[in-house]
Amino acid sequence: MPRYTVTVDEREYDITLEYFSGRLEAVINGEKRRVLVHKLQDTRSLLLIDNRVLEVDVRTNGAGTVSGERIVFMRGREIPVTVEDYSLAQMRKTAGISSHVKTEKSFVAPMPGLVVDVRVEPGQQVNSGDPLVVIEAMKMENVFKAKSAATVKAVLVTSGQSVEKGDTLVEFE
Repeated sequence: MPRYTVTVDEREYDITLEYFSGRLEAVINGEKRRVLVHKLQDTRSLLLIDNRVLEVDVRTNGAGTVSGERIVFMRGREIPVTVEDYSLAQMRKTAGISSHVKTEKSFVAPMPGLVVDVRVEPGQQVNSGDPLVVIEAMKMENVFKAKSAATVKAVLVTSGQSVEKGDTLVEFE
C-alpha cells in the first residue's frame, strides 16, 4: 500500500492508499475514507469521498512522478500541495532537512494561453499566495500565485500577449 506525506498550507497529512476494483480506500491521519475517482479530462476529476462530491483539477510541474509539487484547483481556490513518499519524508525530518520549497527565481507559464492581467510590477514584494498573472486558457481564467515570498525583478509579459507552456513570465530577485 503506497503511503505519502502530503503538505497543504504547511499542515502535513499521513495518507495511505489501498486500491480495490473501481475504488480506493484512503487512510488520512488514521481515519478511513472511501474514495471513488471519475476522470473528466487530463487533469480534472470528480471525487466521491464518503458520499461527498468534489471536482478537482490537479496540475503538476510535469515531472511525471508521484512525489512533487502540485497545484489543486477546487471550489474556486488554488491550493499548493506537496506530495512526498512517506519514508523519504521521515528520513528528511530525521535529518533536519526542510521540505519547504526554495524561493524560485522565475515563474513560468504552466499552460499555453492569453495573458489577461498582470498583477505585479518590478520591485514589488510578493508573499506566498499573492496573484502574479491571470491567463485565459480553454475559456477559463486561471490566476497564478506566488509559491513563496520574493521581490519581483522583471515582468516579461503584458496583457493581451499569448504565451506557451514554459515561457518565463515573471523573474524574482
